[in-house]
Amino acid sequence: MDLDSQGKQLLELLISKLDTVVPGKPETYIGYKECHDLLRLPRLREKWGESLKSQGLSSLADWTESNDKPGITGIIINLSTKKPGKEYFNLFGKDDDDYKWWAAQIAESKKHDWSSYISKIFDLIPSDLKVPDREDITTSRVIRDTFLSSKIKALHSYKCQLCGIALNMPEGKKYAEAHHIQPLGKPHNGPDIIENMICLCPNHHAMLDYGAIKIDPKQIRLADDHEISHCFISYHNDFIYRP
Repeated sequence: MDLDSQGKQLLELLISKLDTVVPGKPETYIGYKECHDLLRLPRLREKWGESLKSQGLSSLADWTESNDKPGITGIIINLSTKKPGKEYFNLFGKDDDDYKWWAAQIAESKKHDWSSYISKIFDLIPSDLKVPDREDITTSRVIRDTFLSSKIKALHSYKCQLCGIALNMPEGKKYAEAHHIQPLGKPHNGPDIIENMICLCPNHHAMLDYGAIKIDPKQIRLADDHEISHCFISYHNDFIYRP
């Protein structure tokens, strides 16, 4: 059984969450609505869970069962009940109160090698680099490693939207950086949304952070499913750029 495109997208999201998931502790799991928000999915049903089933959840769950994979979809829960839907347990022939089996599936998911199901292009962090929660520089840049930052880099094939350069790394990997045009945190309080983000090479990222250059909308390389709001470009040019 092949996994459809929506199932693949949801799988990559769940894989990105595994580092912070603790087996047996649903408070570390993810809700149906959060999946919609992170994947920018429309709400197709009255209940978020039903909506997600038709947008990748059911196909991913069926795929894991038929291909003898750990039940990774068990980290998607109803935040009210702190449990996945009954269908999750039933799919694997388990009672819906078999919490021990559920926790074991999450533990197996954390140990499983999912690398072949992740896009070839992905974030690469140098092994000797420890990224702080906050880095105070001229624009007081808040560091974020979010699904949106990964998505925007993938949309642009890790090519800088200002110069078109993609940095080649070992083993066919690529490297780029996501920049919030109106910076996050005080005093700028920019929103963490894709319309406020741009994919950059490290050089142009630093130049925008320090206000060394203006942003010319006509010079920005575009991609499908990514539109930058001109209000954020204006904010950079008016408040960050230093002639």
